[in-house]
Amino acid sequence: MVYTDNCPVLNDIEWRDNCQFPVIRDGETPSNWKNRIWNQLVNYRNNNKLTDYNKRYLIARKMESTEGFSYCMAVKVNIAICYSCDQFVYVDKRVGYELYHNYKMEEHWRTNCTGNRHCDICFKEYMELKQKPEVESDIYTRLAIYRYELRIENLINRVKHIRETAKKIRACTTIQRKWLEYFYRPEGMCATELAQHYKLLWGIREEMRQINNV
Repeated sequence: MVYTDNCPVLNDIEWRDNCQFPVIRDGETPSNWKNRIWNQLVNYRNNNKLTDYNKRYLIARKMESTEGFSYCMAVKVNIAICYSCDQFVYVDKRVGYELYHNYKMEEHWRTNCTGNRHCDICFKEYMELKQKPEVESDIYTRLAIYRYELRIENLINRVKHIRETAKKIRACTTIQRKWLEYFYRPEGMCATELAQHYKLLWGIREEMRQINNV
């Protein structure tokens, strides 16, 4: 199989819509902007009517006046919509650099994204492609492999996170049980041990609270 970005041929109306999707209007919040364009954007996405630079994510833009000219330009801002999880992704202030936006989206796919729409291949295809020499693959195939590996790294990190959380929950349960044992049988544990366990319990609880707030 040959993997390409499969750029569609668009008519004038479809091209106009692709240009207008990213633009946040004056006084419009990011949520209002997303709600306004969402149904039509999803329709275009499902029917392969998005331009190549809108295919996997949409970078928001705002109209700004240009010094010395009578017209305005649609300037990129620090908000994008990820098509894999349909969520906002916030970029820092270094906007205007296409490669940097792409880097931030790849970071999102590697760490926080919960979907896999950005992947062009399945696991079976990935394993078949990895067995071939890299020199035999074109740039689109190598990018497809790279994006799938971002997905794999994301899943591995999420499993590690779940395991660490489970360990903390078990530790909390054990310490709480020891507290109850001391409460009903105080001769079973000295005051120093009790204080250490109590301090550890609250330390773990604070870590779990911070994890839940991320």
